[in-house]
This record gives sequence, structure tokens and C-alpha cells, in this order.
Amino acid sequence: MTEDGGGAYVAELDRMYEDSNYSAQTYFEAAKSAEFWGKAIVFLPALAASVAAMLVATGQSKQWGAVGAVAGAVAATSAFLGSDRKAKSLRDAANRFTALRHTIRLEKTACTNKGQEEIDQLVRSLRSEYNAIVASNELVANRFFNRAHRRIDSGVLDYRVDKQDGRHEHD
Repeated sequence: MTEDGGGAYVAELDRMYEDSNYSAQTYFEAAKSAEFWGKAIVFLPALAASVAAMLVATGQSKQWGAVGAVAGAVAATSAFLGSDRKAKSLRDAANRFTALRHTIRLEKTACTNKGQEEIDQLVRSLRSEYNAIVASNELVANRFFNRAHRRIDSGVLDYRVDKQDGRHEHD
């Protein structure tokens, strides 16, 4: 890489790496939450339906039967609609950002032997890939980014090899 414009390309690779890092962790946080709520929306109504059925069976008001029927319908509908689909979609986005992050890291290391034009093309290609991932995913709430930020700042993504070298992966 030449000294003249190489710094700008390295800075852009660093930005894309950090963007991918935060995006991946944000989508993983959102996927964990969606998975939890996806299970809860099936489990809690099913639990309510069984409690209502027990109340009716033990001689309580028959009105509990209506509660049980509604709760059972909610649980069945949630199970039928596949409440885990959103979690899978979010996890897939996180995996794509993670793969891109690893590619960026590898390319940054390998680009020292490449010419300016080749590096320019590489950076533009990686940016296009990042933009394509962003465009194909739904936005997630800021609270997931805030969780991701806290986790990254705590060092969750620092690898042992980076710690031995005195580096941090997300520096």
C-alpha cells in the first residue's frame, strides 16, 4: 500500500470494521430478545390456559373456561405463525455482519502488498457489501445498540491473541 492515500483506506477499513462489529453485536442482542419474547408469547398464554382449565376442573367459576380458550388460541396462533422467525432473521443479519467483519480484518492485514487501485476497489466492494446487508435488514431499537455498546466496551469481543499483543480488536 502506498503511503499517500493508504491512510484514508485504512481509516475506512477501520470504520467499516467497527460498524460491522457494532452492527453484529446489536443484531445478536435483538435476536436474543426476540427469541425470548417469541418463546414467552407461546409459553405464557399456554400456561394461563392450563391454569384456567385447572380452576374450572376444581369447581371455580366457568368463566375461567373463556379465559383458557382465549389464552389457548393466542398460544396456538403464536406457535402457528412461527414466533421464532424474527429471531432467526435478526441472527442471520448478525452472522452476515460478523462474516463481513472478519473479511475486513483479513483484507486490512493482506492489503499491505496491494496497489492503490486494487485497495480502492477492495474498500468500495466491502462498503457495498456492508450497505447491502444494512439495506436488507429491518432496523432494531436503540436499546439493542446500547446493550451491544456496553458488551463491546466490557471486552466481550477481545480475543486472547489480541490481549497478548496488547491490542484490542475493536481499537
